[in-house]
Amino acid sequence: MRQLWANSERRWNLILTIGLLLLSLIFVMPLYWTAVFATRSLAEVFQFPPPLWFGDQLMENYSRIADVFPPLRPVWNSIAVVVPKTIGLVLVSSFAGYGLARYTGRPSHKFLLAVTFATLFFPPSLALIPFFLQMSWLGWLNTFWPLIVPAIASGFGVVWMYTYIGSSIPVELYEAAEMDNSGPIATFWFVVLPIIRPGLAALGVWTLISTWNEFQIPLVVLADGAKFTVPLALTLLSRTHFSDTPAVMLATLIGLVPVFILFALLSRQFIAGLTSGAVK
Repeated sequence: MRQLWANSERRWNLILTIGLLLLSLIFVMPLYWTAVFATRSLAEVFQFPPPLWFGDQLMENYSRIADVFPPLRPVWNSIAVVVPKTIGLVLVSSFAGYGLARYTGRPSHKFLLAVTFATLFFPPSLALIPFFLQMSWLGWLNTFWPLIVPAIASGFGVVWMYTYIGSSIPVELYEAAEMDNSGPIATFWFVVLPIIRPGLAALGVWTLISTWNEFQIPLVVLADGAKFTVPLALTLLSRTHFSDTPAVMLATLIGLVPVFILFALLSRQFIAGLTSGAVK
């Protein structure tokens, strides 16, 4: 122990580790308390001091959620929106970013790039009324299509992949592929795609989380409670059982579990996509 404290570098590393551990506990505590409250009765939730360990009211709280809607139905609705939207957005953004990053000398390149960047400065709520009227004209209201198809064309996704591909793929790699008689599509699939997988994973995780938490667009286009996604279902439950904190906490926890599982599976690729930017 004395040798540990005698080394200044090890000493600061130990202090930093302890500090980060305490900071992580601060961020984890709300989630832990959500899980604890989900297993407690309403009287136990509001007692002082608050309970610090799990209770035995889990099934009772689950049954009160089931009185309003099937607890797992909003999760499946969110998955039905998140999966196709994420796959479509990643594919379209990667193709568009690849085209903008490779064909920089084309006359329309600067114009298309400027238009793509310009879309980032307009909030989605600005076009909410025209969007609603367009979806009504298409007959897509109260369906999942407005949550999937328009969102596939993402200005942020295109800019992300354009920046990532531009910093990761050197021009010489394109020239080498052309010398091997590789066309643009083949170059993308067999040369570019294996290199940019971390960037695709990072974009996919970002899209997944933002779509799972999206509230405004589903609120506008969905009217049938059987099609509510997780945020809308939680709002419905809060209105129905506005004082039933344990049931709301349990429903929140059920809605969070799939996101944590998917993020845990993709976290390594997500972090690599945020930190890498060169050909290995």
